Amino acid sequence: MKVVHVTPVYAPAWQYGGPVRSTHLLACALAAKGHEITVLTTTIGTPQAGALDVLSRTLDGVHVLYCPGRVTGLGIVSPRLTATAESLAAGAHVFHLTGVWQPSIIGVQRLLAKQKTPYVVSTRGALSPYSFQQSRWKKLPYYYLFEQKILRGAAALHATAPIECAELNRLRLGVPIFTAPNICDALPWFDDAAGRKAWRQSHAIAPDECVIMHVGRIHPKKNLHFLVESAAALSSQRAWRVVLVGPVAERDEPYLSQLQANLPPQRLTVIRGTGDGDALRAAYSSADVFVLPSFAENFGNAVVEALLCNTPVVLSPHVGVGSLVEPLGGTTILPLSQHLWVAELEQRLKLSPEQRVDARARLQIAELFSAESIAAQFEQLYASCTTAHHTAAIG
Repeated sequence: MKVVHVTPVYAPAWQYGGPVRSTHLLACALAAKGHEITVLTTTIGTPQAGALDVLSRTLDGVHVLYCPGRVTGLGIVSPRLTATAESLAAGAHVFHLTGVWQPSIIGVQRLLAKQKTPYVVSTRGALSPYSFQQSRWKKLPYYYLFEQKILRGAAALHATAPIECAELNRLRLGVPIFTAPNICDALPWFDDAAGRKAWRQSHAIAPDECVIMHVGRIHPKKNLHFLVESAAALSSQRAWRVVLVGPVAERDEPYLSQLQANLPPQRLTVIRGTGDGDALRAAYSSADVFVLPSFAENFGNAVVEALLCNTPVVLSPHVGVGSLVEPLGGTTILPLSQHLWVAELEQRLKLSPEQRVDARARLQIAELFSAESIAAQFEQLYASCTTAHHTAAIG
């Protein structure tokens, strides 16, 4: 099957967050199963940014076409993206679009509609109520002028978790919704005892100190001020600290300063960026509990990574992956009530560091989010889209 993934930013532009990694892992998994996968993207965020022509690269077995693009007040614009899509559309079975709120997708969708090429849209949490509340003055007109048409023209919409599926259903778009989680390869993620010891030593954290960890963007959406305020209310005598691991955008520096003002340095450690895979695995393995009190999280890859490192997690009800992993063990979902979170963290301080996610739960989690399993689900989705399109064309 010939599939074209279109996304405004792509690997190695990892700084743009989870959708870049999720799209890349899916493309790699499908290519490994023998499908002809092409990713059509821009050079934004890559070492090739500023190139004046389309660049062809092979990345982890995936053919990638990087088009010149520029960032505007509305998002990423790339006329060459649309022109290149036109050359690919005739031979493709299906397109897969990831890029809600991105003008670079508008021209591609118009082209696909004109050529009657079926396409799938992954919304990646961009249509949550929280998202609509941000820059509402700009998003509402954009949605009704452009985004709604793109969504309604799709053969299917992809949601990563039941929460996102419910959000899309509320929009009443009249398009089938397909739910499949992100891929999370278990191989790099395991309980790394040696890494834990070295990581704690490098950050001057004692072996018996309780580490309450968040991994991800340090951003208001993650509700980290709630976490810091909850931690500040802890009364336990055991040594503990909150560790925040993740990138900080320049515009979020004031937010980070506010967080740091609410806990003394010995209670709050900030590690900018995530480092390489070994460093992040060591960090997860060093945590006594991973926490994500986010206001809105369509999936939450870091939750799965932490669980695969045998680290228990505590989540808000707004984290999409929570409902998928809770039945397997190691996961606690709590309403965003401070007294409940304080009580839960107090309990965590009383637990032995050896009380972690058990082997059976880890195995089930690894199987649920494996590349093989999720690629097979997308194979079925693409096949159904092409079949429905062919049937409609005959009719």
